[in-house]
Amino acid sequence: MTGMPQQHDVVDLLTADHREVQELFEGYRASADPGERRLLMEQITVEIVRHSVAEEQYLYPTVRKALPNGDEVAEREMEELSEAERILGDLERLDTADRRFDALVRELYDVVSMHIRGEEDVIFPELRERLTPQERMALGLRVGEAKSANPGPPGEEIGDGVSKERPLAERVREWLSGS
Repeated sequence: MTGMPQQHDVVDLLTADHREVQELFEGYRASADPGERRLLMEQITVEIVRHSVAEEQYLYPTVRKALPNGDEVAEREMEELSEAERILGDLERLDTADRRFDALVRELYDVVSMHIRGEEDVIFPELRERLTPQERMALGLRVGEAKSANPGPPGEEIGDGVSKERPLAERVREWLSGS
């Protein structure tokens, strides 16, 4: 059960998301247990999709308006997130013992790291410069609300009637969008 989201500056909120996903990747690298690695990948999947949906709904429309090259920046970041979700789907179809699994995890990590650098090195400094603290707080509240409506950890139901035959990333995205 999720409570009301606390109000945070959108930059601080999304940076915290980045650190959380990086910690999950570190946990994956530190584990040799296939079951634990699968669970960590499921958690990474949920967190990436949760983050992606919130950014698509609220951050990128703001980036498009606030940054001089906002359309280009938003499109590049959304493409990276789409690539990450594609890799997540590929990972879900593989057994953790498959020799391709770790290579795909490394590819995912590279895409996610590029996304994080793009936001933290380009977008976030621009938003701090171009938006007032109140605007960043309001945007953070909307992003936090979008994230609080998201599903819990893997294994909990992801919306009644949502097909479990499809990859987790697709199911989470469908559940979040209500479609």
